[in-house]
Amino acid sequence: MALSRQALAQRRQSLVLRSQLLRGQLGTELHAFGPAFTLADRAQDAWIWVRSRPPAVLLPVLTVSVVWVIRKPTRLFRLTWGAWSAWRLWQRAARRWL
Repeated sequence: MALSRQALAQRRQSLVLRSQLLRGQLGTELHAFGPAFTLADRAQDAWIWVRSRPPAVLLPVLTVSVVWVIRKPTRLFRLTWGAWSAWRLWQRAARRWL
């Protein structure tokens, strides 16, 4: 009985050490994604800021957008088409890689 407890304690110790090693490896590997996470955090903070101040932000942005499209309507088409194309490309890439 004492032998099995000792074996279990050794097994537990080896698992704890392996877990620490894997956490360290994961931390170093995820460090490369830091800029992407920072960008995502900033985008989320900006979205929360915009949601909390809709009249102060949306009206000038909407006004500039409308003037921008009125001055040259083909911009809207190009922007929409570009966004659609980028989305389709992303979907194809995601199907292939994921």
